[in-house]
Amino acid sequence: METGPDFELLKDAYAIIDGIPETAIALGALRIARGETLAKGTICSPAGWLAQHPKFMALGLSMSDDGNHLLFRDEPSASATPARVMARVFALPEADADRLFGDRETYTLGDDSGLSDKRLWLHEVRDYLKEHQQIDEDFEERLETRGPFAEPMNSSEIRAI
Repeated sequence: METGPDFELLKDAYAIIDGIPETAIALGALRIARGETLAKGTICSPAGWLAQHPKFMALGLSMSDDGNHLLFRDEPSASATPARVMARVFALPEADADRLFGDRETYTLGDDSGLSDKRLWLHEVRDYLKEHQQIDEDFEERLETRGPFAEPMNSSEIRAI
C-alpha cells in the first residue's frame, strides 16, 4: 500500500531549517564545513542539517562520518543521491525530492533569485506545501510576515551567494 508524502514531517523539517542561522546553510554538499560544534562553524545543506537533528536521527536518518553521504536506517547509500534518500524519509516521489533536496539550480526561483540558500530552500518547501493544500490561511499569514522573503535580523551576516 502506497502512502503519500509525509507533509507533517516536511513541516517539521521547515521549522528546523528555519531555526538555523542563514550563514550555516549552503546548498550543495551535505556538509561544507565542520565546526568544533554544530552551533559553531558547521555549514550544511538542509538535508545535512536534518541528518543531524534528533527527530530525524530517531527516524533512521544519519550522515556518514566524512559528511559525504546520507544513510537511512543504516543502509549504505554511497550511490544514492541525497534527494533519493530524502524521498524515502518523507515518502516523496523522486521528482519532488529532487525539487526539494537537489542543487540550487533545481529550485523554481533559480540561482538568480538573490535569496540566501536558506531562504531559497524555505521558499521552495513552502510552495510545495501550498501546491498540495497543506498550509492553512493562518499559517500562511505568519509565514508571509516573517519569511521566506523577510530580512534576517542582521543582514550583514548573510553569506554572499
